[in-house]
Amino acid sequence: MIRRGFLSLTAMLLACATVIATDLSGCWTGCWQDCDGHHGPLKASFCKCDDYHYQVVFTGRFWKIFPFRYTVTLDVVGHEGDKVFLEGESYLGRLFGTFTYSAWATETDFVADYSSCKYKGQFILRRDCCK
Repeated sequence: MIRRGFLSLTAMLLACATVIATDLSGCWTGCWQDCDGHHGPLKASFCKCDDYHYQVVFTGRFWKIFPFRYTVTLDVVGHEGDKVFLEGESYLGRLFGTFTYSAWATETDFVADYSSCKYKGQFILRRDCCK
């Protein structure tokens, strides 16, 4: 009985130990694109707050000349294989409203669908450098 319990506990610990969370911390580059055909460059800096949250600073341009910069906290909502799933939202003022984000990421790729009452689109980023 004790041996069976020990083996079950050992198996459970080994299964948990093999799930290594992907750390998204660092710099990412790519672009954003919306459903109306607008697009532009995009950079992001990911900072891991804890195992369930990242603070992300997005910087880019829209209409080719207007710079933007804002910070959002993305919550880790799941894992599947090497993918991390994230969600979050940010209020970008009365002109743009509240944006929601639903994203997935691997060690090298980040794709987020975003939407607000006026805008929908995607962020597509790749990690700047290897870790």
